[in-house]
Amino acid sequence: MSLRDKLIVNKDSLPEDFTLSSGTDDFELILFYRPRYDNFYFDLYDANGEPLIKGEKLVYGMSLWNINDARLPTETIIPMDESGIETDVSWDNFQESVFLYYDDLDPSLTDPDYSDNSDDENDDLTDEDDSDDSLIEDEPQDDNNPYALPNGGESL
Repeated sequence: MSLRDKLIVNKDSLPEDFTLSSGTDDFELILFYRPRYDNFYFDLYDANGEPLIKGEKLVYGMSLWNINDARLPTETIIPMDESGIETDVSWDNFQESVFLYYDDLDPSLTDPDYSDNSDDENDDLTDEDDSDDSLIEDEPQDDNNPYALPNGGESL
């Protein structure tokens, strides 16, 4: 089971088109395949049928539209393999292990360097109230944890 939502494509019936809803706007996404180079491509149109992106190659790990344009959908869709094994998009792995995933996970789940800075009191390792020889941040004054080890961590 995947962590992200994904766009399911029947690669045997390409070119295939999808309607993507983004906020109040609808977009048409058309996927197609060129066997000569073993590459997948897409076109993106707005609700009026005006082309926004034409003939863009699917690149593993890169957003389908990675440009700053207010006319594009706000959702990010990325061809990737959640297991991290694959490194490219090909006929053999597309819709087998590589899927078009919506990048809709909480960043704290995917980026180990992510910090939401919501804990203003505990945002560094050595606060002013900590002693100089301690790397433990904001030690509690009284620990009421019934599951903590007694006597400073010594086992019974």
